[in-house]
Amino acid sequence: TLAIMTTATNNDEPERYIYSEVDMEEFKKSPVKRELLSFATAMGRSCTPSLKTRYQYDPSNPLVGLSPATASLHGSLRAMTETWLKDIPPDTQAKARFGNPSFRSWHERLVERSDGIIRCILDCHRLHRSEQQQSDADGMLSYPDGVIQHCSEAGYAVATNTVTTDTKRKEDNAVVTELREYLHAAFGHPIRLDYGTGHESSFLVFLLCLCKIGCFGSTQQISSGDSSSSSTATPPVLAPVALSIFSQYLQVTRGLQTDYMLEPAGSHGVWGLDDYHCLPFYFGACQLIQNDGSIPEEQHSPSCIHGNNLLQTKGDMYMYLGCIRYIKSLKKGVPFFESSPMLDDISHISSWTKVSTGLLRLYEGEVLDKRPVVQHFMFGNIFKGECCVIK
Repeated sequence: TLAIMTTATNNDEPERYIYSEVDMEEFKKSPVKRELLSFATAMGRSCTPSLKTRYQYDPSNPLVGLSPATASLHGSLRAMTETWLKDIPPDTQAKARFGNPSFRSWHERLVERSDGIIRCILDCHRLHRSEQQQSDADGMLSYPDGVIQHCSEAGYAVATNTVTTDTKRKEDNAVVTELREYLHAAFGHPIRLDYGTGHESSFLVFLLCLCKIGCFGSTQQISSGDSSSSSTATPPVLAPVALSIFSQYLQVTRGLQTDYMLEPAGSHGVWGLDDYHCLPFYFGACQLIQNDGSIPEEQHSPSCIHGNNLLQTKGDMYMYLGCIRYIKSLKKGVPFFESSPMLDDISHISSWTKVSTGLLRLYEGEVLDKRPVVQHFMFGNIFKGECCVIK
């Protein structure tokens, strides 16, 4: 709960700890890396339909299953999508191939409004957590009518600066200070004008921290084989975050990537999974695993991504199909096996279960175990970096 942070001081700002290969080796075997990987794994597994958990993401009703806190976050992300890019258009005079300088103004707005965005998330959690009702049938979160919609609208309002938080609780200062760092790093670098899997991972860290302080709702221990894992949410609680919150986050980042032409950070080009992202492919593959008979037969095989009609009709609901649709829209006129050979190879794997397993290994090996990516990680009191060599 939020109480775990009340002993922290306002001076406890997150710090970088990974500077050298020695530090990197310490991070690879650290509890904090295992915790983050366990959280990513649990997020993915929660997306797989089961007989006990029948949550299905509906893009026309994205607030279903969210807690008051995550509904507030969803509203803020929606505001970023709908208003920030319109308010801060790209500089049409810029001549660089990558990196429109207007992104710096967009990021300045993020820094200016992140305090209010995070305090709104915490306020929604504090005000409505006692109203949580849990369904025995599916384990999904349930709240009185209007609570979730109200929190979403509050998050939207604070992100558009149409309302400010009335009071700033001093006991929240340390939490806000730490969470702001992760949120600032989640949308790209304002100096390098790039975006990559490190920024995506910073958003994952932000979500992990919200989970650890209780903002996801009902919690229980994940069985990950790691006794140091923090208490985190049950699959019916995690799935809406993995699918709905991440879908809204993708809408923001794709807008930034296309409007401001952010350079892919550490891209492998055509031999990479995607120029910018990794986690949505893993979550999306898990979502398509046939576990309870709810997945249509036409989507049982990874080769279904070659059906353009399927991508158009189901791409909003199924994250993996949406990722493929987006890539094809950017690379029109180029055969898929030429523009995205790695994704084409994946489409020939026999099952979504094998695809998801491989993508999780890819995320660990190519993101969490790569110093150029994680050397920018910040560590604080919630996302702890005590394992690393402190400079």
